[in-house]
Amino acid sequence: MGVNNLLKKLQQFSFFDTFKHASTYFTGTIFVHLLGIITLPIFTAYLTAEEYGIINVFTTYIGVTSVLLTLAIHGAIPRYYFEDGKTDFKEFLGTIFVAFNVIFLSLSGAVFLFKEQIASYMNIPLELIFWLILTTYGTILILFYYNVLIATKQSKEYATIQVIWQYSKFGLTMIGLIYLSGAVYWYNGEETSYTFMGKIVGECLATFLLATYAFRNLSKYMSFDHLSLDYVKYALIYSIPLIPFTLSNHILTSFDQWFINSSVGHSAAGQYAFAYKIGMIYQGLVMALLNGASPIYYDYMNKKDYKKVGEQVDSMTKLLVLGASFLILFAVDAGTLLSSSPVFLEALPIAPVIVGAYVFYGVSSFANRGIYFRKKNSYLAGIVLVSGIINILLNYYFIGVKEYSYKAAAYTTLASYFLMMLFSIFVTKYILKLPPLPLGRILKYVVLLGIIVAINYIFGEPNIGLHIGWIFFKGGLFIILSLLLFYNKLGVFFQKSKVQNDEILDQPEND
Repeated sequence: MGVNNLLKKLQQFSFFDTFKHASTYFTGTIFVHLLGIITLPIFTAYLTAEEYGIINVFTTYIGVTSVLLTLAIHGAIPRYYFEDGKTDFKEFLGTIFVAFNVIFLSLSGAVFLFKEQIASYMNIPLELIFWLILTTYGTILILFYYNVLIATKQSKEYATIQVIWQYSKFGLTMIGLIYLSGAVYWYNGEETSYTFMGKIVGECLATFLLATYAFRNLSKYMSFDHLSLDYVKYALIYSIPLIPFTLSNHILTSFDQWFINSSVGHSAAGQYAFAYKIGMIYQGLVMALLNGASPIYYDYMNKKDYKKVGEQVDSMTKLLVLGASFLILFAVDAGTLLSSSPVFLEALPIAPVIVGAYVFYGVSSFANRGIYFRKKNSYLAGIVLVSGIINILLNYYFIGVKEYSYKAAAYTTLASYFLMMLFSIFVTKYILKLPPLPLGRILKYVVLLGIIVAINYIFGEPNIGLHIGWIFFKGGLFIILSLLLFYNKLGVFFQKSKVQNDEILDQPEND
């Protein structure tokens, strides 16, 4: 079968368009996360532990200020684009852009006015407040453009921008680190290395260069001829409930690393962060699937075609499970290949646990799309806030009280995301009465994943990296799971009749 014929066969699948865009998003994510892992030894060679801590705190607060200094108003962009019957998106986006600048300038001005108190509370050098505000503004411009690209299904542009942004930040950071290597300044009465500013300034410059490009492209999607407070009201009603949701989600993903750093030490935090970066590749797959599926999902929901929604979730869950199986089976091998220091290898066995946690995160995200559609975003805040509090309590008990190693944090993350999935299903099905997920099929696929993983851990050597015999063994398990998940689709490649193909593809599975 030629490549063209194979492509034509694949295009007959109803999920092909979503998969095409999701694979493009995920390709960009892979390049971004690989850069984060590969550059870890480089940054630790230039920076002291204290400087590395300052940079991580700074990066964390960019995520926070991107929400607080804008009231998360940019989050309403895709939702308005998918409103059924709306034809005034350019006017909406133009109004929201003006409102964002007014809100940002007002709130960032207040931050700058109280910069001494804020810098003291955040425990960062005072001059970083200026760089924090500047980098946040550039970041939001890029996020504005991201939201438009997702809504208009420009996945290639999105992935390209994503990769260029991260790699340009790395390039300019290296210039900054080399230029400021060995520089010192006085902080809290002590002589302190100033090399970390090379990374902060480098990332800020790269962000602003890309933000300039994003703004230039955004201008063709915006109109300032009809500015309306109704647009601002719509955006704020939609986005303000997302503030606690986003911040709580940030706590859920970051608290364990902060807690390990403060209670166990820098070394343990670094080991855990390395394993977590591998697990975060899988989160990239989840987000790629969600971004790729969003336009079609909103179209189905607007038409009340809930059967198609269920079929879409079915296909997404299969890809989710398949991706999880690959990373769970090969996480140790990948980590062994990427690690430049033996000290990180000790943490690799927890990477599959983190991947497992994000399986539950993915299923909960599929359910939560209905909350976004109904614009009941306060429920999202409640779901993630409760899950985040549970995560904090579990970490405090098992790491702080029981004094287990940092590896316990992977299992507390797993438990927290499992509970978040249950909360999401309960809220969407029983409170909001949204169309239910195909839970029977989801459970079947997750059980198949569990069986494959169990076989690997019972009969294989899951924690030995780069051993050719075990790699073939795990490769065989991956192929078996692939066939079990997609056996009912194989017939399309052997059918000559397009009508027969469509009948096969449109036939839903039984729960």
